[in-house]
Amino acid sequence: MKRQKRDRLERAHSRGYQAGLGGKSRENCPYGALEAKEQWLGGWREAKEDINSGLFN
Repeated sequence: MKRQKRDRLERAHSRGYQAGLGGKSRENCPYGALEAKEQWLGGWREAKEDINSGLFN
């Protein structure tokens, strides 16, 4: 069970990262559950930091 939960949260983080790279707003978070939403927003923030540091154009 823990593996499934972790995979779900990793997927939320990955999707948030992709959304951040794609220029989506943080308001577009599709998750309602707190844990998944935190992971999505963490990925989104990470992507924005990577863009600002010059990793992506």
